[in-house]
Amino acid sequence: VEDVAAQAEIAKGTVYLYFSSKEELIAQLLLQGLDLLLESLDAAFDEGVKRTASERLRRLADAYLEFAGERPNYFRLIMAYDRGQFQESISGELYQRIFDRSKEGLQWIMRAIEQGMQDGEFSSGNARERAGMAWAALNGVLVLFGHPLRRALLETDIEAIYAGVLDMILRDLHTAPPT
Repeated sequence: VEDVAAQAEIAKGTVYLYFSSKEELIAQLLLQGLDLLLESLDAAFDEGVKRTASERLRRLADAYLEFAGERPNYFRLIMAYDRGQFQESISGELYQRIFDRSKEGLQWIMRAIEQGMQDGEFSSGNARERAGMAWAALNGVLVLFGHPLRRALLETDIEAIYAGVLDMILRDLHTAPPT
């Protein structure tokens, strides 16, 4: 709260005229970060341009990596929002807005996967489940590289690991499910 007040050049107490609690302030910052991320994902999907599903997924993944690198504070906030008692500390309406915006990000991945299945580029399957796996894998790379010890252990850069994981995801999407 002190940092927000200092940046806004207002007294600390003035912040509470706009936000009822520290958690509400964090929730509003989280919504702001999610909006920025969703703008990036929307631009990456680029619905007005004909692309393969693989191209769309690569663009979405690149946008996510760029967001995490260029806006690390928002990325960390997004990663941490559902820990602890956060849901209980803000209004149900505010939490639902955060949930809905978070779901929109996953839906971009789902849409690309559904496109790939419809076009015959990807094997059939559960698009939501596959999107969740892709998100978990790419997110795992970003979280892993957020820790200096883990970066040192891997002895490579985030871009190489991220690209490799994305390639594995795309290979899996192209592979027919076991019969």
